[in-house]
Amino acid sequence: MKTKIFSKIVLFIVAIAVMSWFLPWLYALAFPAPSGEPFCSFSPVNNKWILSSARPGQKPVIVVLDSIPADGSDPAVTEITRDERDSLVPQMFYKELLAHEKLPDTIGGKAVSVHSLRTHEMMHNSSPRDIVKRQPGVWMMMESMPVRVELSDADQVFRFTPDGRMEFVDMATNAINESRSRRFTETLTKRGFTFPATDLSANVTSRKQYDEGYLMVDAAGKVFHVKQQAGRPYVAAIKLPEGVTASKVFILEEMNRDIIGLMVDTDNNPWFIEREGYTALPLPIGKIDPRNESVLMMGNLFNFTFRVTGKDCTRWSAIERTPEGYALLGTYDIYKPATTAGKVARYIFPYTLSFVSTTDSLAYPRFGHFSAAALALNAILAIMLWFIYRRHRCPVRWIAPVITLVCGVFSFIPFAVMRD
Repeated sequence: MKTKIFSKIVLFIVAIAVMSWFLPWLYALAFPAPSGEPFCSFSPVNNKWILSSARPGQKPVIVVLDSIPADGSDPAVTEITRDERDSLVPQMFYKELLAHEKLPDTIGGKAVSVHSLRTHEMMHNSSPRDIVKRQPGVWMMMESMPVRVELSDADQVFRFTPDGRMEFVDMATNAINESRSRRFTETLTKRGFTFPATDLSANVTSRKQYDEGYLMVDAAGKVFHVKQQAGRPYVAAIKLPEGVTASKVFILEEMNRDIIGLMVDTDNNPWFIEREGYTALPLPIGKIDPRNESVLMMGNLFNFTFRVTGKDCTRWSAIERTPEGYALLGTYDIYKPATTAGKVARYIFPYTLSFVSTTDSLAYPRFGHFSAAALALNAILAIMLWFIYRRHRCPVRWIAPVITLVCGVFSFIPFAVMRD
């Protein structure tokens, strides 16, 4: 008898858990949220935002933001053609302009050529799923000064040991390279590196023009540029302002080598790490949380455009390099409005259960979207269960309504279907 009761309890717990995951998933599948946001680019010709949006089966719509109200209301726009867009955003569509002999010699006071436009193109894209994941504990190290021009695949990996060393291991033989480990450890120590590294960023592939090695954040929050040249260590400390502590770094290996990487400090302020002087300069684009927000950075001859996508808003910012640092050119925020289906769901589901997330690559139970608005439906369903079980003498006639007051429709279905 006890075994039978225990098995029924387990069955109901599993059924409620399955309903908590399946019903919101099915609801979202039946009423999908609208997808797609306009792509923004900042024009160096008229210093305005150009928005391009396209929906399946519809003609693309391209507009110029004439003004952006401070109260968050709809901006004033002017619709333009694709050819007009190409002339206003030459940094992106210079190939089209060149093909039609419309590429000007100067734009915004800067001399323009295909070579200058190509060499200043930059792109960086990161998502929380790429950051919030389990690290392997070993990292590959490439040779930045190969004997021949072409880069070759890494043949050694390194790790940080508990006794404060950077240890190199040959991948073919699994043997420790003592001499290289000693040289790198001594060089890092002399440069002020505090073991171990808390964050690393590299682009370990031979399919690139050059190798910049790693940007590393040590245990004290300092940033170092570390790479291997002819088998020897190259270590340079990045100059950070007093009181600034790094949290996350991203290395950039673009044709324009002026900028080594992007850094985010512990207060979520973004910085560019520049090669000249190995200094970090702040970026006036607001806070960035790379562990919870997706970040897209596009650089060109005229400006840098950042897209930071969060849960409820997408923030676009454009900045330019000045002799004093980086200056803000413009911002535009796109808020994600609540859909009718989403509003109705708050009155149906008291919570949701999921096992995956857009912010990490781990799988485990996650409860979220708790809604007090669903308590009314929960109470109605609990009363219905009380009528269904009112003739039962076992405690379930009270347990079922009480659980349904909390779990709502997720427990109502199992209790109603399996009432025997």
